[in-house]
This record gives sequence, C-alpha cells and structure tokens, in this order.
Amino acid sequence: MELWQRYKRRSCFNTAKACLLTDPLCRILFGAMRSRQCPLTFGRHLACEPCDDAKLRGGFDQASSQIVLCSNAASLAAPDPCVTLRHELVHAFDACRAVADFDSSLDQLACTEIRAYNLAEPASWQKPAGGHADWVRQRAVDSVLTVRRIEQAEAETAVNRVFDRCYADLEPFGRRPLPPDPLERAELGSAQLAAKEAKFYGYWSECQSSS
Repeated sequence: MELWQRYKRRSCFNTAKACLLTDPLCRILFGAMRSRQCPLTFGRHLACEPCDDAKLRGGFDQASSQIVLCSNAASLAAPDPCVTLRHELVHAFDACRAVADFDSSLDQLACTEIRAYNLAEPASWQKPAGGHADWVRQRAVDSVLTVRRIEQAEAETAVNRVFDRCYADLEPFGRRPLPPDPLERAELGSAQLAAKEAKFYGYWSECQSSS
C-alpha cells in the first residue's frame, strides 16, 4: 500500500508540473501570482497527499500558502487533469490579490469559490442544463458547506450576496475560459486567447519563464 501511495503522489506531482508547463490557464495564474509578488514553488507551495474524503479533489491552505492536491482523486486523470490545480490556483491568487481571509470572512470564501468554478473549469460550460451561472452558484454553495459547518440557508445567502460581483470578476484572464466551439469552428477557445492576451495584463513574461 505504501508503494502504491508513493506512486500516486509522484504521479500527482508530475501531473501538476505538466499543467504548469502546458495548461494556458495554469500558466496565467502562476504568472499573475509571480507578478504580484506571491511566487509559488513546487517544494514549498504544492503538495500531493491522499485524502480520506473521496469527494475532495484538493484544497488551499491559506495559513501556509500551500496547495494540496488529493493524489487519490479521479480528477487528476483525463479528460482534464489540470482542473483541480486551476481551481486551487484561483484561491491562491485571490488570497494574494485581495489579502483575503477565507477562514474569518464567509463572503470572501463564497466569492473565491464562485470565481474558482467560474474561471477554472472551462468544460463546465458544456454541462449544466439550467445555465452556467446556476451551475457555478450551486457548486459554490456546496464548497462553502464543505469548508464551513453552517446551515445550507446561510451558505446560500452568502453566495447570493456576492454572486453578481464575483461572477463578473474575470481576473487574471480578462474573459471566461470557454472551450473551442466546434459549431463555430473556432481555432482557439477563450483559454488559449487569454494566454495570447496575457502580455497585455503584465503576465506574459512570467508565463514564459515557467516553461
């Protein structure tokens, strides 16, 4: 079992490293944090560990500025192995940018969960029948309930209170990262376009230096 866990941790670590080298959204987030004097390093700020809760994919520990990826999570596999790292990088970016305190402020926690689901999971635009905004809203409520031991109504109230403002906040991408639209035969999805535009936001050199 120990050998298997070591293998899963190493596989998780290699996946995360590949995401920071090749995924356009991970590279923008990584570069944006460096530009704001919050650089991330693998050994210090990224860990891969098995999680007891099968529902967890990962987390961001604000006190230690560390992203933890669940090495036993199915989300590290195809078709989108970078989704969890992107999600947690949004939290790390928000903590750096706004000097937020997710432990004491329910509104700030709700806001960063809204932003993470809105910006980190491009495939989600193809999932919800009720609309992307409703999907983001519900996932944010679920995440707040996972982090805080509060009533459902309190979590929903917090998410609704900040939803419009936080759903419209597209930093550091400047756009929602839509996947390529096969009906429009788009050459690039919005994630790739955001990467091309990163230089206009001051993140391009940092993105380049991560390769």
